[in-house]
Amino acid sequence: MSKRAMGALACLSSLTIVGCGTVGHASLHRNSHHAQTKRASSKRPADTASSNTASPFRVLGFWDHHLAGPASALAQSGHTLSAISPLWYSVTASGAVTSNVDAALLAEAHKQHLAITPLINDATGKQTFLTSKSTRTVAVLAIEHVLATMKYQGVNIDFEPPQAALQSDLTAFMVQLRDTLPKTDRITLDVVPHSGGAYDYAKLAPEVNQFVLMSYDEHSDGTEAGPVAALNWVKSITTRLTGQISPSKLDLGIALYGYSWAAGSTHALTIPYNQITAAEKTHATWNSRYDETTATVNGHTLWWENRKSIAEKIALAKSDHLAGIALWQVGYANPAIYQTLTKAIGT
Repeated sequence: MSKRAMGALACLSSLTIVGCGTVGHASLHRNSHHAQTKRASSKRPADTASSNTASPFRVLGFWDHHLAGPASALAQSGHTLSAISPLWYSVTASGAVTSNVDAALLAEAHKQHLAITPLINDATGKQTFLTSKSTRTVAVLAIEHVLATMKYQGVNIDFEPPQAALQSDLTAFMVQLRDTLPKTDRITLDVVPHSGGAYDYAKLAPEVNQFVLMSYDEHSDGTEAGPVAALNWVKSITTRLTGQISPSKLDLGIALYGYSWAAGSTHALTIPYNQITAAEKTHATWNSRYDETTATVNGHTLWWENRKSIAEKIALAKSDHLAGIALWQVGYANPAIYQTLTKAIGT
């Protein structure tokens, strides 16, 4: 354990676990997983991105249990995924971590021999816990406890701070998290395309293994109808980001869904790829300006990512020498999507 983490253990005397639902103020029991892990130096090693050995193209699959289908659907993946990041945990304003683990999905992920790096988001949407060193410490130690107890292979951080005012707080959190976790634990950080300066990439890069670019929702609920992620738009934001970090530290986000807008409305409903109807497919046309599928059905305008646009984005990630792709979310996938992945990636 790092000196920072050991010093922070002074906070733990008042910590408690509430059932299996909340971790934060908790007595952290070390299991055999971490009993076997040397923690005297939790600083991460030199960035493997600089290695001359090419790494396999990564395919990270997100899973939102609120929106996904049955866990058995994961079996359709056909070993195309490298890892899965299920949305099971959230950080509260006090820094405590709440949990809602899907036992069936956990079992299926183990059956598929997938690395599990759970997504941890901000329960409040305001990132208030980031502004205090004490609540940051509670959150970091709670996350460490989750990873140690559940024997996960790492963590995906999905806080999405909306403004530059939180830049130093987010950086401080990520530094403390990296110092606390074993170097073998993988840390990925989701980043939004237009964050208002919330990410200090130069300082964050040494602390995370991968950045996940959320290169989707160019148009969505609250905007006029339009493409979810036009190819030129994705190219632009990817080029901008790779000007700040190494392409080998970046996963390109790909949407497995679309949106439907009523005529004249900015309110949109999400359409999972595996729920697109036969009628919608019948009316679909390919928009060559935006490289995405659109349709007008019963007075509604639809835009969605199809197999062709997904393959184009995979090709972009490969041509730009990115580390891989990240799919939001594989609960929306069907066998056709996995066939596309197999063909485009060569799995």
